[in-house]
Amino acid sequence: MNRSPGRHTTSLLVFAVGIAMALAAAPLMGQSPPAWPTPVVTPPSMPTPDPVDVGPTPTPTPRPSAEPDPENDSNRAASEQAVGPSAAASDEFVAKKDQVTNPGDVAFTDYAPFNLDEIEPEPIKSKWGNFVAGLRGIGRYSLFDGKVKFRLGGSIMVDATAGNGTEAFEEAYGPIDSGAGFRLGVLYAVGRIRNFNFSFGLDFGADLGVDSAWIEGAKGGLEVWGHYLGKLRIGFVGEPFSLERQASSYNISFLERSLPVQTIAPGYNIGALIHDSSRNGRVSWAAGIFSIGSNNEKNASNSRLSLTGRFTYLPVYRDEGRKLIHVGFGVSSRSPTGSDIRYRARPEARYVDFLVDTGSFSASHQTLLGLEAATVSGPLWATAEYIRSDTSAELVGNPTFQGGYVQVGWFISGETKPYRTNSGTFDRVLPHHKYEGGNPFKKRGGGAWEVAGRISYLDLDDGLIEGGELADFSASLNWYLNATVRVALNYVYAQPRDRGSANILILRVQYNPW
Repeated sequence: MNRSPGRHTTSLLVFAVGIAMALAAAPLMGQSPPAWPTPVVTPPSMPTPDPVDVGPTPTPTPRPSAEPDPENDSNRAASEQAVGPSAAASDEFVAKKDQVTNPGDVAFTDYAPFNLDEIEPEPIKSKWGNFVAGLRGIGRYSLFDGKVKFRLGGSIMVDATAGNGTEAFEEAYGPIDSGAGFRLGVLYAVGRIRNFNFSFGLDFGADLGVDSAWIEGAKGGLEVWGHYLGKLRIGFVGEPFSLERQASSYNISFLERSLPVQTIAPGYNIGALIHDSSRNGRVSWAAGIFSIGSNNEKNASNSRLSLTGRFTYLPVYRDEGRKLIHVGFGVSSRSPTGSDIRYRARPEARYVDFLVDTGSFSASHQTLLGLEAATVSGPLWATAEYIRSDTSAELVGNPTFQGGYVQVGWFISGETKPYRTNSGTFDRVLPHHKYEGGNPFKKRGGGAWEVAGRISYLDLDDGLIEGGELADFSASLNWYLNATVRVALNYVYAQPRDRGSANILILRVQYNPW
């Protein structure tokens, strides 16, 4: 089919990505960088402490506790567990590799890091050996003389949505329903069994099902012919693709992921993943083989087999992450199962109907490509991605689907967007000063405030497929009361091609203590 003039929007978007990144990076590139420090980060998997040691908790290292406590001022110290610490960071935050010695750190994308060794071994004799309920009641456990340590927890998101569309929009899709409900709710257990870390999460929100379920070696990694390849994770895990997809939904600056990421980027599948980072934190990589299942948005394809990998690099990293430039790419080769290929997208609002849809069609193969860039300069940040899917489907003209986004943000209260060098992703925001009640605009303890804007575009028209084109213009206001609670307001202007437009407003309250 002939391409409509709207197809040129993609080229303009890609060009805008380059311009935005160049402008954002300009103040950084004009400086002479000092010698590269080794960032202090929480490693993506836990080195194993002595499994039979049930003695007193080891003397803390100079690094602050990996778990932010919403009830006291340790939030400022906890901010140093991310690469982008607050202005309150002390001289204890050092960049020497030999001082990163916490043996019990767990770090992974979907939940904040914490320290299993904070479960103090004050034994209560029982038939299970030394049993310990930790500092926060029933949340933490140690069994079998410390050979099994785990933690139970949960997180929630509650959304309220309202909106209206033009006459053409409502004629095509109907009116936008207003209402409120759980966007996401997760119950999980995370811990260690002897030499293996594990995670299990159950989603009871809008998408019922398993959130994640995996095991990973807590010591060493995978070696082939004497060459170290990385840490091995097996189970129901996220495929390594896309900067925005790899970040937890609790930690992104907008309430929903961008159009191309929610539609094309793969989500969680059953498989095996190898991942690691360089010693100086400038490079991260991940690759895996996956099978059975579909991405989190229930679109794209069920895949017999997929090979997916991601690589990131920091050409600029200074001032402990307050100034950085990130570049990366991801690729995925996928073999679909029969006639179940389908791409569709909502606007960046979960409780609004799908506005573009390819319908189901047969394909023999898919190749996904993702390009990503990001920059941070103090309280300012910008990210951009371009994602495409090349599909081998001769009966419908071998279509290519593509999209991209550019987003920028500013922390009014002066925080820096935290970056994790071990995975090449952005982490949760840790306010300089937690909210302490009263008027947050008149008191120093007012939490963290962030404003952000985004342009997002998705094109599902190509070959004989007429899935539609959709552009979103979004604005976000975030109030982080502390490290665990956020109140956010998003405005989305959704414009499907030739079908009018809609205005959507979303309010969210989220609680994520882990």
